[in-house]
Amino acid sequence: MSPTEDERLRLLYGTSILDTPPTTEFDAVARLACSMFDMPMALVSFVDEHRQWFKARQGLPLKEAPRERSFCSHVVETGSPLVVEDASKDPRFYANTFVTDYSVQFYAGVPLSEGETCYGSFCVLDTRIRHFSGRDLEQLHNLASVVMGLIREHRQQSLLKEQQRELELKQARFEQTERSANVGGFEMDVSTGAIIWSDQIYRIVGLPIGKPMTSEEVIACYAPEERESVRRRIRDVLNGSGTGVDKEYRIITPEGQERWIRVVSDIEHLQGEQKRLFGIVQDVSEKVRYEQRLLQAANTDPLTRLANRAAYNAHMESLAAAAAPSIGLLLIDVDRLKQVNDILGHATGDLLLKGVASRLEECVGKRGKVFRLGGDEFCVVLGAPANARSMRSLARYLIEYIGHPMDVVGSTINPMITLGGAISEGDMNAATLSQNADFALYHAKETQRGSYVQYKPSLRSTIAHRIQIVQTVEQALAEHRMLPHYQPLVRCADGQVWAFEALVRMQRSDGPIVPAAHFHEAFADSGVSHHITTQMLENVATDIRNWVDRGLEFGRVALNVGASDFMRGDLESRIVTAFTSRGIPLDKLVLEVTETVFLQGLEDTVATTLQRLRRKGLAVALDDFGTGYASLTHLRSLPVDIIKIDKSFIDTMFENESSLAIIELVLNLARKLQMKVTAEGVETHRQAMRLLEMGCTTLQGYLFSKPMAGENVGEYLSASKPYLIESSEGSQEGLRLLG
Repeated sequence: MSPTEDERLRLLYGTSILDTPPTTEFDAVARLACSMFDMPMALVSFVDEHRQWFKARQGLPLKEAPRERSFCSHVVETGSPLVVEDASKDPRFYANTFVTDYSVQFYAGVPLSEGETCYGSFCVLDTRIRHFSGRDLEQLHNLASVVMGLIREHRQQSLLKEQQRELELKQARFEQTERSANVGGFEMDVSTGAIIWSDQIYRIVGLPIGKPMTSEEVIACYAPEERESVRRRIRDVLNGSGTGVDKEYRIITPEGQERWIRVVSDIEHLQGEQKRLFGIVQDVSEKVRYEQRLLQAANTDPLTRLANRAAYNAHMESLAAAAAPSIGLLLIDVDRLKQVNDILGHATGDLLLKGVASRLEECVGKRGKVFRLGGDEFCVVLGAPANARSMRSLARYLIEYIGHPMDVVGSTINPMITLGGAISEGDMNAATLSQNADFALYHAKETQRGSYVQYKPSLRSTIAHRIQIVQTVEQALAEHRMLPHYQPLVRCADGQVWAFEALVRMQRSDGPIVPAAHFHEAFADSGVSHHITTQMLENVATDIRNWVDRGLEFGRVALNVGASDFMRGDLESRIVTAFTSRGIPLDKLVLEVTETVFLQGLEDTVATTLQRLRRKGLAVALDDFGTGYASLTHLRSLPVDIIKIDKSFIDTMFENESSLAIIELVLNLARKLQMKVTAEGVETHRQAMRLLEMGCTTLQGYLFSKPMAGENVGEYLSASKPYLIESSEGSQEGLRLLG
């Protein structure tokens, strides 16, 4: 009979293998699998409650991945081998992290089982569609048997180490007692209250040997928190109702030194009456300090020296037991840690984490307690009662303070954190509080990294709505319903169309076309965003081929790309494949890059990729210039041909003097840098005339045309003529061409 999931998890945790460092034996089996089956990837995967964790991995950078929709979870749940030849077409797995983020197509995995218990899966993966024979599956089973042998050996070694640790601890305690011999005797006459101490007790408590002791003087030797219970015990003995004791106490010597003693006592009875309290006092200070060190080690993160997840769990339990009101919880993610590890090395990444931990403690101070939960995740538990206003204030301060440049081994890093916060209400338990903060952190990471989001109940529906939108877009991508619509860019010099910008639209399953504003949340998913760009490149290249064949003079086509397109390092190959396969030169394409890509720590990658593409004839435009993250450094470091002034400045150019000043500044700067300028969102003749007078190169907006389908571009070009606007003087000489 198969075990329940709780029983399976108990047995899995009993192997003591989760979150252990890599070993050469497990890694060797994974490499052997790659070699035997000619596969680029292999995993020894263990599946716990929420994740799949990889003891050994080849060809994949991940240490763990979500359990939901995973191949390995399916193996565990069925207890059977799984072979998926084309995951992108399998409705169970096409949204899997491996498929969306790492282009995995093929998967073959067998259970890692002991009796009826399945711990996980031993599997091989490929980015190509593959076939896996029965013989291949048998060999994979054989390798899984080797892995199970390694698991059993690891469990046995862990058990032996634990037993050895217990023996060493017991031996240490015994040696402490034997070495120190810090044991003294005492007695107290019940009828008179007279107290007799041996010399060793005087030494332990730090008093002169032979000093007469009263009950109050004995009580004064104890630490303040111990005195009342000792006073009560002595009073009970003198009243004839006392009992023996075996207990540890904290004492303070006259010099202020802290010590711990163990008191073992009993009552002597004579003819049915209590006559004498007697016993021993042992100095157990070394033992207590040793146990405290062990406890501290078990509850301390070794890298940052912050309290760890175990300490966090214990802290939350103690707050719940004390019925603390309005507990505030901040969950904190260190952004771009993976890029730091990949580019600068894990040692640099560790130093970054230590720096962030130090700054967190400096900022939080006595307002709360800081924990490192693992990886790039920290949290702050604020002292009760917490309130939303103070949490927002602290979060903003943390973002600003931690974001200051940090010198790490000769490299200057600008750390960035994203936070989600929640406050407990009523009898809310720690798990619900943590889940609420997790929802808020997820929302912050999906909408704007480097920000703070406070949990509110509507976030659950917001996140559910975002997930629904992502699924809708994924379905549209699968059915090729993501389409480009084209908006013209008109040249100011002669009023002719200079280029078109390709804007993504989604055709709903029932036919209507909806703009990107209706599904913009999906772009936060790197896999979906990457897929959209790929499909747009194919559609745009097809339309350009059609226009060229028809002899249309359309100029160039501009296409937006985002951070996800640069992360995987395949943007250049996707562009080249889409265009050269249709015989289209790259000088027909303009890539529009927004400045938000630099928030992902990709500036060097972006610059290098664009420089290579630019040498092949492609032009580069810096989109939405001047909004939010603008930096003149980007104009110096990036290979930019065109600056696009954001619509927000055009909308307010006549009402807001600063908007007009910024437009003038950008135009003057572009002239000196020999760059073209496009003004976006031009909707009125008045705006167009003013921009024309200021020397703008090209204009774009509803004044000239709304975005149109590719099949309508030819009709638009044949019907369009240079635009004329009469100047304020009304003279014939005032007529000017308007683009």
